[in-house]
Amino acid sequence: MLDATALDKIVQGTLETIEQSKEKIFSITEDARLEVSSVQKDLQAIQKETLEVIENVDALERQERSARVRLMEVSRDLYRFSEQDIRQAYEQAQALQVSLAVYRERELQLRTRRDTLERRLRTLQSMVERAEALIGQIGVILDFLGNNLQIVGAKLEEAQQQEQLALQIVLAQEKERRRVAREIHDGPAQTMAGMVMQAELCEKLLIQSPERARQELGELKNTVRLTLKDVRKIIYDLRPMALEDSSLYDALRRYTADFQEKTNLQITLRFRGEEQALGTAYKVALFRMVQEALSNVHKHARATTVTVQMEMLPQGVAVSVTDDGCGFIYEEMQGMSADHFGIAGMQERVALLKGTLNIRTGTGKGTTLLIRIPLNMEVADDETKRHRSHSDR
Repeated sequence: MLDATALDKIVQGTLETIEQSKEKIFSITEDARLEVSSVQKDLQAIQKETLEVIENVDALERQERSARVRLMEVSRDLYRFSEQDIRQAYEQAQALQVSLAVYRERELQLRTRRDTLERRLRTLQSMVERAEALIGQIGVILDFLGNNLQIVGAKLEEAQQQEQLALQIVLAQEKERRRVAREIHDGPAQTMAGMVMQAELCEKLLIQSPERARQELGELKNTVRLTLKDVRKIIYDLRPMALEDSSLYDALRRYTADFQEKTNLQITLRFRGEEQALGTAYKVALFRMVQEALSNVHKHARATTVTVQMEMLPQGVAVSVTDDGCGFIYEEMQGMSADHFGIAGMQERVALLKGTLNIRTGTGKGTTLLIRIPLNMEVADDETKRHRSHSDR
């Protein structure tokens, strides 16, 4: 038998070391992000200056060609032009050649500097991506080890049976965290960065151009409203409030009505069988799968109508989502990224609940998703029991 106390110390020490390493990598990543921002600003300045120099070179080349033509005309007809005209034409051509040479050299220097900055920016961005991936991997390890500390000393057979499922859950959670982080980074975070720059512009315009400042402030106010809307959407996607205080049927009614209003999709929602008091895990999973299916229809199907049907059976739940869209060739989709079609998330949820997911589709034939989830009512959680208790009253 293993010494549980000694094993706890070893695992705890390992966790602390990994956590410290994660913090160091995070610090390096933040420094790299700051460097990326700095290089981007320098690159923008260099690109702007390069364009200006190129425009000057083009203008000087046109002037220099005209000066050479003028010099040839004067040189061919010396009796017609005075000595002052000849000297002026020669000096003008020479001055333009000198200026053109200077600007061409400056253009070459700027291009070289720009290329160097672009290479450095790509290197830094690659470094940040690798560091973020490493942090995510370390996070998976920490979660996995931390969540399994509680089973140290239990039977090894039970631990081995739970290990694979625990890892899948942790990986799914980490993937969801990355998705939310990416959504925030690409949405509100980017917008707020622009808002900071716009606010700084307003500060300058308050003195120079109050009217322009008012216009910028109006635009900034609209941007804040849109960003707040995006943040509320992210919060809703993380935990739909409709599931907190209502049944799954009611939550789906509200969601599909709202989705129809936003997208103009004609949604028909049907329920069959008497609704059962489901555990939170089942409610959230079924709600999310319908949510992802409708989002997939809206993004890819080019459909006008969609029918969602949920049937409660004694030993399970069956859900179908059928649209009249363009459909696709399923064999071709399998060779592409499932994430692009919104299928991967549903497949993961179905697999965790030991269910099945079937897709019926074809080009120009619409698409039907058929999901079947078995129910184990013996593992109903406390929330389900409370729901039943309130219903009985």
